[in-house]
Amino acid sequence: MLLIGSLCLALMLALPLVGACAAPTPAPTPAAPEKVWNWHPSTWVPAGTCMDRLVYVCDLITEASGGRIVCEPTAPGAICPVEEQLDMVATGATPAMFFYPDYYSGKIPLYILSANACYLMDSMWEMRQYIERQRGGRMLELIREATAEYGDVYVVGMGYQFPYMPIISTVPVYSTKDIAGMKFRCGDVPIAKGFGALGAAVTWFPGPEIYTALATGVVDAVTFAHPGDSIALGFHEVTKYWVKYPIAGAVANDHFVVNGTVWRELPDDLKAVVETAVAAGNAFSEYEHFTAITKGWMAAEDYGVELIEWSEEDALEWKKTVAAGLPDFAVDAASTEAVEILEEFFVEWKPALAELIGLK
Repeated sequence: MLLIGSLCLALMLALPLVGACAAPTPAPTPAAPEKVWNWHPSTWVPAGTCMDRLVYVCDLITEASGGRIVCEPTAPGAICPVEEQLDMVATGATPAMFFYPDYYSGKIPLYILSANACYLMDSMWEMRQYIERQRGGRMLELIREATAEYGDVYVVGMGYQFPYMPIISTVPVYSTKDIAGMKFRCGDVPIAKGFGALGAAVTWFPGPEIYTALATGVVDAVTFAHPGDSIALGFHEVTKYWVKYPIAGAVANDHFVVNGTVWRELPDDLKAVVETAVAAGNAFSEYEHFTAITKGWMAAEDYGVELIEWSEEDALEWKKTVAAGLPDFAVDAASTEAVEILEEFFVEWKPALAELIGLK
């Protein structure tokens, strides 16, 4: 018994020594920090609804991604001139932009038709139907293909807007006959061609230069944005006459683009976040456009701007003048197919306009 007791005591004393000699449990390896993407997209107008939408979309991307994409909006010109935004994304100099495609139609002819459909639409629904539904969404496919051919860029989605774009002028424009001899600033090719066909001299320069150009007489008139944006930009301070009809009702859409390398490295859940944020921006845009447009017309009248509405005869003359240039935009395979899709849309959804411009 004495021997057994001694052995037990020895074993008890040895256990702490065995524990002391055992290898320590290694600390867990710290997880690699998750990558964070930093984006600084801009748009083409420094104030108003388009800038508000950009802020809204950026905030959604940042919040819904849990900060994995930090998307901070920047003012036009802060990173590059607006006419270079697509090139900056294509080269990877900046990851993302929300740009206006018609500024690049000289390089990508299809963009004339993806930007505004020759300003012959009357609602955001019509523009979306034409871009994303007609022929199974073939127009959106063409936009993505043409953009990818230009550079390593992915078009995430459309930013539709309903600008109700007036002619903002320092001189009265009571009919199409008053356009001859005027000096216009216009950034939209179909509208510019229409003004030119009616005898105007047409030029283009970036939006931030418009106020000074109107104030100093460089141009007599501009088409740029909806009345709310125009009030926000102070155009009522340097003009007295705004044509409310038939320019009103034009629909345009910006393209939210991401550098191709950046887009491909995003995990699927973040791609879905960006796509959803851009889509949500359209609902925001439609509501804010309606509100801002209504307030804009009211404010313009309060500031003493004369709101002009053309006769139906002049409105028809204007639409025929613009639509007459539609075949001219079919200059390559993509733009030719786009013209066909647009004409198909008019025949199906806007038969009166189709008849007016000679479509069956």
